[in-house]
Amino acid sequence: MFVISFYNKKGMSIIKCIQKFKKLNRTLFTTPSHSQGEIVAPLSSQLIGRKFFSCDYSEIEGFDNLSKPTGVIKLAQDETARIYDAKSSFFLTNGSTSGIVASMLALLQRGDKVLIARNCHKSVYNGLVLTGAIPVWLMPHYNSDWGIYEPLDYDYIEEIIKKNKDVKLFIMTNPTYEGIMTDVYRVSAICRKYGVKLLVDEAHGALWNFHRSLGTPSLHQGADIVVQSLHKTAGALNPSALLHISKESEIEPKLLQDALNLITTTSPSYPLLTNIEATITHLSSEKGKLQLIELIKNINRFIRTMREVPNLQIFTYNNDVTKILVKVTNLSGFELSDILFEKYNIEDEMANEKSVLFLTGIGTTKAKLKKLEKALTEICMHNIKISYDNSNIKVFTPVEPRVRYIPALVWNKPYKEVDIKYALARVSMELIMDYPPGIPILLPGEVIKKEHIAYLKDRQKIKVLY
Repeated sequence: MFVISFYNKKGMSIIKCIQKFKKLNRTLFTTPSHSQGEIVAPLSSQLIGRKFFSCDYSEIEGFDNLSKPTGVIKLAQDETARIYDAKSSFFLTNGSTSGIVASMLALLQRGDKVLIARNCHKSVYNGLVLTGAIPVWLMPHYNSDWGIYEPLDYDYIEEIIKKNKDVKLFIMTNPTYEGIMTDVYRVSAICRKYGVKLLVDEAHGALWNFHRSLGTPSLHQGADIVVQSLHKTAGALNPSALLHISKESEIEPKLLQDALNLITTTSPSYPLLTNIEATITHLSSEKGKLQLIELIKNINRFIRTMREVPNLQIFTYNNDVTKILVKVTNLSGFELSDILFEKYNIEDEMANEKSVLFLTGIGTTKAKLKKLEKALTEICMHNIKISYDNSNIKVFTPVEPRVRYIPALVWNKPYKEVDIKYALARVSMELIMDYPPGIPILLPGEVIKKEHIAYLKDRQKIKVLY
């Protein structure tokens, strides 16, 4: 009998489990039906190879179950909690989205108030639909010079909580998509003062635990729950992520496990689980730490060099250096993005009307940064332009949302399409956002304002409540 005690060692374990299992040469009449790569669609074999399939198993004898881990997955998650200094850690194979939604399901009931910073990811909307919670929106300050949200205002947070004493949970994003950081310690102090739980979407801060010069993990600043995307900066496969509960939090891990089980498949991907495990193992190793140090050194060198280039600015105030945000004089962010794509074969993460974001991570080489450096220098020094229709540039300055109905109340309700010109003061039935970063501009149940109509002028129709 192949039992857990045969291979159960201290530390990470899922990879060792598969390696030892392969030596048994057991015949499986189980899912997945490709039988660990026995038959693979030719195009898949050409693109990703058979080895990927060879570690794809179901919950067979000796393995573990993600919905109720007691063996190798539990060991791997426990070791992850030790590395991150958390009470409990959970592997997520459906991205940070599943962690956000599960956390909301665990902590909110229908009719509960939840304070949400408006620069949240669209996954928070999914959680609002599923929980029936009432959103109380906090509008971060908007930096129109760069087209980004600034750190949260601490007095404003406390003011809103004072006015809504029955708020159960505060959801904030830190760092922002562009790497801007809020002092979570100050936010958590306010939340504790009023008995509010704190959930931090730290999707873009997955490297912070391994080099504090990037930022201080929210887990160590008083957050109750933190969600991180390992695929964004830490080098894991899409959509690998983690959910952590703080040691200081009163939240019971079983609450989160039960909530995750509501939205997680019963057939977890072992290739993703092994990749999550391998990524954390690597980042916490000496080799991984040296690679991260090298990455930071290369980025800082890039920033120093770019500061000497005329007509170019890099955003460096209170932000994670792995998010490189730049703007060029006399070019919109969209124009700069197009020039880089068309003339230099460089694709950025995101562009807005003012700036362009280049996302870097553990896999960003010195050569990649040198190529970007050369391209930006040429564009600025030689005033390179392209034919660009500036009339297509759309600028949306965030406005305070007016909630007529909470998302859960209008989900699947009848709607009709009307001409965008006649949608003023109607109730939206569409979730509208720029993607990336997936920050809502207009949610179902919110009143359509003149600013929305101006921004959406190129659309002919919009869905509104019937």
